[in-house]
Amino acid sequence: MTSKEHSIIMGYFNSKKLSRAELEKLLDFGNLTMESNTVSEISKLLKESPEVESDPKRVIKNFVRFVKERSGFGEITWDELISRLKELELEYSDFGIRVQRFSKPAYWEIFFNHFNTTDYEDGNVKLTFNQEYYEEAERENAYEFLSDHDIDTDSETNIVSQVAAKWDGLSEEDKDSMFSALDAIYATHYVDKSRVDIMSNEVKKITMSNADLVPQMGLRDYSLELTDGSCIELRF
Repeated sequence: MTSKEHSIIMGYFNSKKLSRAELEKLLDFGNLTMESNTVSEISKLLKESPEVESDPKRVIKNFVRFVKERSGFGEITWDELISRLKELELEYSDFGIRVQRFSKPAYWEIFFNHFNTTDYEDGNVKLTFNQEYYEEAERENAYEFLSDHDIDTDSETNIVSQVAAKWDGLSEEDKDSMFSALDAIYATHYVDKSRVDIMSNEVKKITMSNADLVPQMGLRDYSLELTDGSCIELRF
């Protein structure tokens, strides 16, 4: 499904001001189709767009599959939460994990790009969110960017001079990316020491939302109700 196809279909549903639940009532996940009148109206919009080349039925099928894969909400277990965290490839993610704490005296929000768990003999588990500098991934991305801009990366001593020779011809965006690439290769990186610890025996209930319907994202909200009455919200 192309971004244009997604935009047309979501534009249709947004014009109806439908909630997520109302939208899903119009979809048939089992047969990967929609309510007949909805199929007719969306097919007409797709056919009218010169940017849509695929058969409308195929586009609709792909959209319903897209929503189906991002549906599913309700209460989940601690083990299910950990399993979902382990599916993340945080070293390559643009989003990380948002952690929010809601309590009577305070509210805070931090974005983390790493987590780990610690198991204890009594069966309790500590989930820790913290920061990690993924040196290997960052250097890999840096060298790939430089190579894409015809920089010979075989000799590190020559990289800076090559960048300098090309500098005036670069766009502002590429200049920023060049700085980032050189930083990844040469700089010493400070890692924020902030962290959040959550003990499994302090979690009373975990609920999960549907994933959003934004392409390339698909983020869900996870609400952890704690035994002291406060709440921690995760988004990833």
